Amino acid sequence: MKIRTVYFKVLEMTPAVAFWQALLQLPPVKQSSHWSEFKLGEVRLGLLLNDFDESVSGAACVPVLECADSEIGALIERAKSLGAMVVVDGLDNPKMKSVVLATSFGSEFELCCCHD
Repeated sequence: MKIRTVYFKVLEMTPAVAFWQALLQLPPVKQSSHWSEFKLGEVRLGLLLNDFDESVSGAACVPVLECADSEIGALIERAKSLGAMVVVDGLDNPKMKSVVLATSFGSEFELCCCHD
């Protein structure tokens, strides 16, 4: 078994795609008004437009994006410049070595330099 896709339900597709494209510095591999998808290695990060009147506040899903130790500072700063806010800063905690951020549209994600 493996993770195929992690996706967020979003209220507006255009700003969500713009945020993730700028943060990941990758274009979406699929993009439409209702579904957009980025490919990160073997995992797809998807965005599903919530146009079915479901009440959505943030997301119960928190994708963890692993990056090199030398890249995490710049990635955090890029996320903040795109409107993300730090929710939990655990970079100095050896048990965590990550930071949880929330986008301006309420989706949380974690950036880590936690390597196996």
